[in-house]
Amino acid sequence: MARGRKIALLGGGLLVVLAVLAWLNRPRDNPAKATVADAVRSFRAKDQTTDHEHKTAKPAAGVYRYATRGAESVDGILDTTHDYHGVSTIELSEGRCGQRERWQVLNGRWSEAEACLPPQGQATVTVIEFHEFFETGQRDIFHCRGSAGSGSAAPQPGTHFDSSCKSDDSTIKSNSRVVGVEAIPVGYEEFAAVHISTHSVFSGKSDGEADRDEWRRRSDGLLLKRSAKSEADADIAGGTHYSERYTIRLLSTEPKR
Repeated sequence: MARGRKIALLGGGLLVVLAVLAWLNRPRDNPAKATVADAVRSFRAKDQTTDHEHKTAKPAAGVYRYATRGAESVDGILDTTHDYHGVSTIELSEGRCGQRERWQVLNGRWSEAEACLPPQGQATVTVIEFHEFFETGQRDIFHCRGSAGSGSAAPQPGTHFDSSCKSDDSTIKSNSRVVGVEAIPVGYEEFAAVHISTHSVFSGKSDGEADRDEWRRRSDGLLLKRSAKSEADADIAGGTHYSERYTIRLLSTEPKR
């Protein structure tokens, strides 16, 4: 065998070996589904004795189950999709100054919000978003002012609210509109729910837009249904596109504890 052909074959074999090694050692992206039992354990581990000074009607603390459909995905050098189909949870617990609401669908995908309601002035909301792709997690903390709420004193249909959220390197500007009060079934019951539709534009380390519709029980603000979609582009590794679309619907108004 000619020396040049041997070198070519060896070079080709080395490339195959390197390709296999690269494949075997590539970042894994097999996210585990978050379970109701995990959420209940998390809830039980928290101190639920906080009694905030400014009392408002609020849903019972505990873990609520939601029928869930949707997915999130990234497109770029590495492409992947995370399926949300199944049951996700919202854990309601006492926070620093109000009730904390944590939605979790995967071990690597959750969001958390806590509203502080002063006796006078604007409410402030802290929002934490967590995403994990290829074993790398990203946690973003936003501080918001002017976000719309939907307690027992529901605003009139057509009312608009503006809010602004900021993190260390990103800004989200949102406009919310009260669509109206609608009947939402949960199990064998129907509840009057305030329907609020929100459009958001975000800028900073990523640019994009999001739309979210929520139906919250008029009596206490319990989330009965949510539909959300977002698209964003980031200048990472030559350009990465993120997409998320999902719907969740409450299965029972009795939380697990």
